[in-house]
Amino acid sequence: MLAEMPGTMHSGPWPALTSTQVALAERLRCHVRHLTETIGPRNFQFYEALQRSADWLEGELRGLGYEVERLPFEADGQLFENLHTTHDEGPFTVIGAHYDSVYQCPGANDNGSAVAALLELARLLPGRKDLRFVLFANEEPPFYKTEGMGSRVYVERLVGKAEPIQNMICLETMGYYTEAPDSQRSPWGDWFPTVGNFVAVAADLQSQQMARELVGRWQSSIPFPCLGIAATPASEFDLLQAGLGMSDHDSFWRAGIPAVMVTDTVFYRYAHYHTMEDTWEKLSYEPFARVVDGLAQILSQPLL
Repeated sequence: MLAEMPGTMHSGPWPALTSTQVALAERLRCHVRHLTETIGPRNFQFYEALQRSADWLEGELRGLGYEVERLPFEADGQLFENLHTTHDEGPFTVIGAHYDSVYQCPGANDNGSAVAALLELARLLPGRKDLRFVLFANEEPPFYKTEGMGSRVYVERLVGKAEPIQNMICLETMGYYTEAPDSQRSPWGDWFPTVGNFVAVAADLQSQQMARELVGRWQSSIPFPCLGIAATPASEFDLLQAGLGMSDHDSFWRAGIPAVMVTDTVFYRYAHYHTMEDTWEKLSYEPFARVVDGLAQILSQPLL
């Protein structure tokens, strides 16, 4: 079964966008468009574009006042790079997203949306010594869940250096929301909402308390629907089989580090997942801005 979460999902109309959210929506749109249209597909097959992505992301974070370290590693005879900010003192929360796209896909929602969200959270949460922003290479095939996956390499580094990591928030495929009836599919039948107008926070057993804290903060203060999904022992396998372990947070789970994924539920809602149609104009930037602004608000205080 799935664990109970605190609070109640927001229902009813959303309030008008604030001026801050309007500006945020436009910045998110610009980030996603730059990654997918100016740079395009970015992975081991489009290696130069992957390097241009890393250069651009480093520049964006440095422009926000962060020190950035590039962490090279080798996989299948090629050199790849994770990037992270270095202003934290610990114990710290990693806020992470992968910046590669799959095969020849533009990768607007997967995972340009999450990269854009990470950049904007870095903008909205400046000067925090308890947050580390990390961008991973090689989340997508053929490196997915192999030793060449960027987040696995990064976690090995964290553990090897005994860094004081507290937990991790994985940003994954975050940019599509709709009020259309029957727009949301479900891995769990009638229990799940049928309208794709919410953001989800997914956790495994060891991460339940972290998920409860994040969802509780959200439900008490953010007027946008949020669904918390956390496994109890009987559903741990079901959680992974349902696809909710299919990103970089799984690398942290494997190391015993609490982690959650924040997502729009990926292929349970978004028809263009892993296709050439995953382009920047398909995303819904106003609700996406509400989600990123909501995350910034609930992370305004350190996690317990």
